[in-house]
Amino acid sequence: MEVSKEIQDSLQKCGIRRDVDVWRISLTRKKLTGVPDLSRFHFLRKLWLNNNKIRELSCRSLNCCLTELYLQNNNIKSISGALNHLTCLRLLFLHNNQIRGLDDTVHELRKMQQLQTATFYLNPISHEPGYRHHVIHYLPSIQVLDRKEVKSVERRRSFQMHSQDRHRVLQSVAFGRRVS
Repeated sequence: MEVSKEIQDSLQKCGIRRDVDVWRISLTRKKLTGVPDLSRFHFLRKLWLNNNKIRELSCRSLNCCLTELYLQNNNIKSISGALNHLTCLRLLFLHNNQIRGLDDTVHELRKMQQLQTATFYLNPISHEPGYRHHVIHYLPSIQVLDRKEVKSVERRRSFQMHSQDRHRVLQSVAFGRRVS
């Protein structure tokens, strides 16, 4: 069955007649190999695409006001160029994929200032040295990473590790000392 037909049938079963009334869609376990065009759903906030066979991620057709995106358990190798327009995301599940390139991944998510919860475990990037500190430092809004709360001590340590000079200057300013 075609995805758009399947979505339409699902909407009819729920009694939804207008696209503007759709705020969540579940396309779990549909054997999808790509992200379907969902641009007609202007008020879409939550999208489940988990447990499919998605390899290439192209989410340009997704509404920039999406707040939750579930992409876990696919075959995604990279998110570069696919998600950076989703600036309202608060939750992003990407665990159990094949994502590589920690710097590229974090760079893609850097505009998401509301991103509070993210999962990357069971991906090659989660095994890179300094992975957790790197993500915490470059995505400062993260509160839960890989199902584990980000503690303030961990956040300070990440900041120190990735900003030695900046940290030294801030410490000196905070305590009224000159930096030499």
